[in-house]
Amino acid sequence: MTIRVPNTLTADNSWKYEVSIRLLPDGLSFSGYIPFEKDSFFIETILFDPDLSMGQSLKNMFFNNPCFSYTYKSLYVICVSGKYTLAPDSVFSEKDKELLFSFCHQEDESLKILIQPLKALNSSLLFGIDKGSYEFLVRSLAKPLFIHSLSSMLILWQKKSLTCYPKQMYIVVHAHTMDALCLERGELLFVNSFDYETDKDIIYYIMYICRQLGFNQLEDCLSFCGDKAICRSVMSVIGKYVRQSDYLRPKIKDYLVPVDQDFDMDIVALMECGL
Repeated sequence: MTIRVPNTLTADNSWKYEVSIRLLPDGLSFSGYIPFEKDSFFIETILFDPDLSMGQSLKNMFFNNPCFSYTYKSLYVICVSGKYTLAPDSVFSEKDKELLFSFCHQEDESLKILIQPLKALNSSLLFGIDKGSYEFLVRSLAKPLFIHSLSSMLILWQKKSLTCYPKQMYIVVHAHTMDALCLERGELLFVNSFDYETDKDIIYYIMYICRQLGFNQLEDCLSFCGDKAICRSVMSVIGKYVRQSDYLRPKIKDYLVPVDQDFDMDIVALMECGL
C-alpha cells in the first residue's frame, strides 16, 4: 500500500506542510498543504485489507510510506467515529472521563478515551480510539494531535451561526452512521450520532429532531454533507418538508484542487478555522 504524495513533499521540506491523517473504519486518508501556497493541497485515500487488523494495517502503511516519519509544521490525526460525547466545562472533570463516556456508550476496554477542549463551545469533546492504534501512532508520529472529525465542523458552523437568524441544522452522513447537530445564534442546541441501515432511517431521525427542536420548516436551514448519493436521496424527500435544504459541497478557497477531487468537510473546516 503506497501513498502518492507531491514530489515537493520530502524529508527536507516537510516542515512547511500542515498534514492530516484521517482514520476510517476501513482505511485512512492522508492530506496536506503548504499555507498560502497555491495548488499545494493534496489528498490520498487508501482502503485496508479486511483480513488484517487495524493495527497491522497501520504498521504496513507506515513501513511502506516514509512520509509518515517526516516532521511537519502540524500533524492532525482525525478520528471518524460515532463514539463521542460533548461535556460542558461547567460540569466536566478530566478524572471522570471514563465514567462519563461509559454512561453514554457501552463500555469497551479496547478504546482509549481522549479529550479535546472546544473553548468556543465551553465544552470538551470526549471520543474513543482503538488503544493499539493510538499507542502505535504516538510512537510512530512526530507530535501528533488527535482530534475528532466533528470538532472542526462544530467550531466552523458555530462561528457561522452567530450571524444567522434561523436555526442551522447539519447532517453529516458516513457509511452506516450519521451525525446531526443544530445551532442557533452561536448556541449549540443538539448534537448526536445515529446508526442507520436505510435512507428511511436517516429521514426518520431528521424529522424527529426537527419536531423536538421546533424547527421552522419555512425559515430554518438544513444542510447535508458526506456521502453524496445518500444525501441526495434523503434530500429528495426532506426537501418536501424543509424548504431551506441543500448539499454542502466541500470547497477549499485558497488552495485550488481539481474539480473532481473528493475530500471531506472536516478537512476543509480544519483548514478554515483551525483548532
